[in-house]
Amino acid sequence: MSQKELDSVLAAVENPIRRRIIERLSQEPNYQLQLSRELGYSQQLVAKHLESIEDAGLVGTILEDSPRGPQRKEYLLKKSISVTLDVAPNLFRARVFTFGAMPELDTENAQLIAKMNETLKYPDEAARIGPLAGIINEVDRKLKQMEEERVVLLYLRNVALQEATRATVSLGLRDRRKVLHYILREQRDGALDISNALGISRKAVGGILGEIEKELSVNS
Repeated sequence: MSQKELDSVLAAVENPIRRRIIERLSQEPNYQLQLSRELGYSQQLVAKHLESIEDAGLVGTILEDSPRGPQRKEYLLKKSISVTLDVAPNLFRARVFTFGAMPELDTENAQLIAKMNETLKYPDEAARIGPLAGIINEVDRKLKQMEEERVVLLYLRNVALQEATRATVSLGLRDRRKVLHYILREQRDGALDISNALGISRKAVGGILGEIEKELSVNS
């Protein structure tokens, strides 16, 4: 997602009322009046937050016939997204990615995907519940494993970056330190990217990159 889309999503979920609305809509589509009653907020407040979430592209609406009058709007979630935010000394990273479509098949999860596809072929829908519950449990176990490993990896990355940052103090010129720190932090070394991110002229960045490359080749 672009930076603009990321900002829009983060703005949509930063408010606790909007998060409660999104949580409720994740369970099933709902109407404004029902949301107001179930969550205990006024219709005006719910309408205001629904508009913000809709502007962010997370929620959409469909018109349905009402037995008691004109058509009414039913609200439903439009996107399947994951938001990660990592904050520490020498680290700030916010990312949003979508998972609404089947990703490329990977070997590690091939069995789970095959099991899912097989389960969905059962003609009796009630018979799918047990196998689907098993798949959910296995996915949750794997996600927990990944999260625990991610914490360890983030810790190691942060320690390594702190030490690398400390080492850049000996480089003298502040712009050189900023450029090297950006490369270490972002893992990108394009002159234009660095220039835009740090507010240093592209020509100066190019010179610094040349010096760093020369020093690294001498020391290798």
